[in-house]
Amino acid sequence: MAVMVCLVSSSAESRIYTSFANIAEKSIRGVVNIRTTEYSGVRDKWLDPYQFFLGGRMPRSRPNHSLGSGVVISQNGDIVTNYHVIKNATKIDVLFADKTKLRAEVVGSDRKTDLALLKVKPRKGLVNLEFGNSDQLRVGDIVLAIGNPFGFNQTVTSGIISAKGRVIGNGPYDSFLQTDASIHPGNSGGPLVDIRGRVIGINTAVSSEGHGIGFAIPSNMVKQVIKDLRRFGKVNRPWLGVVGLNILSRDDLDDAYDPTGVYGVLVENLIVDGPAYSSGLQIGDLILSLGKKKVHDTGELQRLLSLLSPGETAVLKIYRRGRGFMNITIKLQSSPRPEDLPEEKDLF
Repeated sequence: MAVMVCLVSSSAESRIYTSFANIAEKSIRGVVNIRTTEYSGVRDKWLDPYQFFLGGRMPRSRPNHSLGSGVVISQNGDIVTNYHVIKNATKIDVLFADKTKLRAEVVGSDRKTDLALLKVKPRKGLVNLEFGNSDQLRVGDIVLAIGNPFGFNQTVTSGIISAKGRVIGNGPYDSFLQTDASIHPGNSGGPLVDIRGRVIGINTAVSSEGHGIGFAIPSNMVKQVIKDLRRFGKVNRPWLGVVGLNILSRDDLDDAYDPTGVYGVLVENLIVDGPAYSSGLQIGDLILSLGKKKVHDTGELQRLLSLLSPGETAVLKIYRRGRGFMNITIKLQSSPRPEDLPEEKDLF
């Protein structure tokens, strides 16, 4: 049998691991299996149109069941999972590693990031896992995926971080961690943990084109979403009121521009009285960074905005023709209802 050996270094120590058993044992206790029941509304067919009136059985909805995973994140009984695991569920049962089964309620959910927050009644011996910092991950870091693949409870698989910032067309906030740790149906909503047992991602999807390609939502995005779900039951996202256009090459800019390098989001239009318009941003400005992080395209600008909250102040570094580089400070506001906004593809 092959033995996996990995070297873990820190400023204080350097240790060689020949087994992940201690990490797995600790983490498994904070992972749950989720079984949902949904009534499809499909009625049983009557064999005879008069059957019901002649004593036949009442037509009834047929229950559909699905399996997923989740991770306990607080002693109060908070559990994180995927939105698609509990979507349309009328009943949610949570099975713990010690075989205890509890009924869960939905605190809130967010379809755009595919996350949901559940709650069970707190009980003695409840074990929760801590979040790690997904921004500090490096490609090649060792990770474990824990969950309920195909109904096999508390399954642990190992692998590495294969890539970061993957866009897979799952939504406007795609920025997934890619891993080769085995992930299968039923793993959805379970944790991806690092070598110290900290949750650094929520397992969400697999590639349909090959084995060994799985995706997890980074923990830093999860923490931001969960904070809002606890408070509001939904995500209260900020917006700028900007319609943007990706810059792909210097040919996309006219001769009036002379930025260093070629990247950013060109302001194509502005919503009158929106936060950006009111703060002095202008059509034709090139957005280069939000805070200390560069903005390479509209998707990245959306993801960086999603890590902020309404009421916070954001500083955009821009390039303006005839003026050069400058900073625009914007007081973020809550995003209006979709029905109150124009139908623009890249509006944020």
